[in-house]
Amino acid sequence: MLAHSLLDLFSIMALEIISGQRCTDENFSGPDTAHLSEHAWQLYEKGMHIELIDEVSGKEEYQEANVMKTIEIALMCTQSPVSLRPTMSKVVLMLSSGQSLGPRQLIKPTFIDSHRVVHIGAKWLHNK
Repeated sequence: MLAHSLLDLFSIMALEIISGQRCTDENFSGPDTAHLSEHAWQLYEKGMHIELIDEVSGKEEYQEANVMKTIEIALMCTQSPVSLRPTMSKVVLMLSSGQSLGPRQLIKPTFIDSHRVVHIGAKWLHNK
């Protein structure tokens, strides 16, 4: 259980640092986006996760490929089911490796939006 908590914490912290926003901020685009992780997943699914980077950061302050890789690793740590998530030691290895992650299929986690609608991957269930 502690290992999964560490993965969740890493994911939240990485996304907050990259975006410059708190995970519970509600200033994201789209009516179905209530939290940072949902916003990150929506951008990732559109192939636009580079837009998650804080606008205040200058392009000279980071290498785009490394930030994209970190975002993808953070999202890997939120996948459902939990068995698809990497171990923390694997996360450290992926972050320290100079290699790209290569193409991979990530599975979006379950979210409950502000309208109490449960989003399971591409499925929608109403939670009343």
